[in-house]
Amino acid sequence: MKRWLLFLMFLVLLTATSVAADGDEDDDDDDDDDNDATLLGLDGEGVGEVALWLMVATLSIVAWKPLFKWLRANGPERFNKEPRAFKKSLGVFNRRYMRAHNWIGLAAAAVGTAHGYVLEWHWTLWAAMAALWFLVVSGYLMQQKWPPKEFRRGARLLHMQRALSVLAVVLLLVGHNIVD
Repeated sequence: MKRWLLFLMFLVLLTATSVAADGDEDDDDDDDDDNDATLLGLDGEGVGEVALWLMVATLSIVAWKPLFKWLRANGPERFNKEPRAFKKSLGVFNRRYMRAHNWIGLAAAAVGTAHGYVLEWHWTLWAAMAALWFLVVSGYLMQQKWPPKEFRRGARLLHMQRALSVLAVVLLLVGHNIVD
């Protein structure tokens, strides 16, 4: 079941890049440059492309986590390193990666929401953004010490399920196809 979800997420990520490249075909509205939606001087489509790449960087965790587990199990022998030092340096890298994953995920959700605010979105896109914000908040709650342990465990279970991420990506694809 997990491999099927990973394969589906991989296919969705492959098709997500084609959505970003799809906007260059309608050149008939280039005369109305004054009516283009902008956010802080950037056009709305450019902000969406930034959000796309931030989301792809955030979802790279789908590949990193299995690789991390494999490296912990097989890395010292494979790279001919002392196991304790290898695992320590791998743990440091993983903590830095997770910190970057958290900040990039927050930025992807914020930039994506700004993109949707500037351009008038379909409800499917707003539903996808709600799912992404749900993932961001649950990921934040996993790291905090103040909620009870049971609450953090529930946030972890919610954040770690791939179904919500897949749902958000599929809704983004469907919504962008409707809007475009």
